[in-house]
Amino acid sequence: MQMSEARRFQQLRGHLSYLKLNDAAEALNRVLDQARTERMSLTAALERLLEIEVEATKARRSQPGNASPACPNPGR
Repeated sequence: MQMSEARRFQQLRGHLSYLKLNDAAEALNRVLDQARTERMSLTAALERLLEIEVEATKARRSQPGNASPACPNPGR
């Protein structure tokens, strides 16, 4: 039994959200549309999706008061 494309999309978006890749989940439809339009490879589309998430994470971490948990604050 084959899964419909809409159901597969919802599952993929759910997986991204579960993994707390929220920016990637929000960009999924846009990236998939771009991949179809530009005939991108699967690898290129996945790279673009993850690039969006990485850039959003970097932006969040660079905001004042958002220190990375991996970098303890020595002033505490």
